Amino acid sequence: MTLLSERNMVARLAAGAVRMSNITADQFDPAGLKYFTTISVRAHWLISVICLVELVYRPHYGVIKFAAYAALTAALIGFTAYLHYRLRSNRSVTWRWLLALYGLDILLVSAGTVIGGGFSHDFFHLFYYPVMAAFAVMFTSFRLNMLWVTMVSVVYLGISLTVGDGINLEERDEKALLARIAIMYAVVATVNVASRFERIRWQQSVQRERALERERVDVSRAIHDTAAQSVFLIGMGIDTAKELVGDENPEAASTLEATSRLSRSTMWELRHQIDMGSIYEGRELGPALRSHVSSFTNVTSVVADMTEAGAEPPLSTEVKGGLFSIAHNALANAYRHAEASRVSIGLEFGEQHIHLWVSDDGIGLPDDYAERGHGFTNMRSTAERMGGRLLTEQTGDMGGATIACLVPLER
Repeated sequence: MTLLSERNMVARLAAGAVRMSNITADQFDPAGLKYFTTISVRAHWLISVICLVELVYRPHYGVIKFAAYAALTAALIGFTAYLHYRLRSNRSVTWRWLLALYGLDILLVSAGTVIGGGFSHDFFHLFYYPVMAAFAVMFTSFRLNMLWVTMVSVVYLGISLTVGDGINLEERDEKALLARIAIMYAVVATVNVASRFERIRWQQSVQRERALERERVDVSRAIHDTAAQSVFLIGMGIDTAKELVGDENPEAASTLEATSRLSRSTMWELRHQIDMGSIYEGRELGPALRSHVSSFTNVTSVVADMTEAGAEPPLSTEVKGGLFSIAHNALANAYRHAEASRVSIGLEFGEQHIHLWVSDDGIGLPDDYAERGHGFTNMRSTAERMGGRLLTEQTGDMGGATIACLVPLER
């Protein structure tokens, strides 16, 4: 076995001892991690402001201590600014960056404790507690947290015993020291248990949602392989019967035409479930909707075109599915009620909002369209669930109706 292999094995064993090898599996999703990092950065900016105020407002220490505190504050501001820059520029932020931030916090608090005189400082040790609590919230491994608090306790114990006047046994300072260290363990253990409990609940919720999405994908495939095929064959049979009847029996031809439209409408509703499967599989909204629009033309013979502007950002399944459903229902209205011969769909990704609109050249919307059926009520509810709003024009640019939805981008 080579020396490199031995080192890798030792590293894997050490990682497994504190469950570091699977540390990312128990953490937030990428959006949650970014949110937690954002909160941490904001908190550090507040701490930086407080440190600056302490430096310039009625300083009660000499030049050397002032320079040391200023250097620590500069290090805190510098690292916080760099993390802020990564967040603002949408660069990747991993748990390693937060680990480095918490490590820097412990280093700065320890250095400040040394500069302040060690154990004799009245309050500097209190800064350890929020740092370790934040660590326990982010990293749910109990072993890792115990290792973390033990390392910090050893550092603080060493500072208390060696820096300044040390501890005064006559004043029973050792009891105060042990109490401070015990509180460190209590804070970390309590926060870790609560955070782990909430994380387990979150993971269970995610697992249920993923199971539901897999079930929806299975349903969409089953519909495609069974009901959709049957409806398609029924539609072909009806169209063949129409050709056979011709103009000899107007009443039968009219009935067959109505039945043909009904079969196409039914086929279009089945396409909703079929094409939504790609959304649940993680496909982007733009390509999924473009494919759905193409299906609309194939099913209904109504000409439809789609335009797309802007780069699609990462969107949740709820938002993609909601916009997809609104577009589907708007297309269904254009075919069933508007007697449209052409439909235009637009999807625009702006800096603040997503704008979706469906316009047709049909007869427009009646005055009481909102009270007819549940179509518009469902579309409006879907838009509101996403934090957006539904907009309608009874007579749009194409002569028929325009249905639009404006949804704010997720943050």
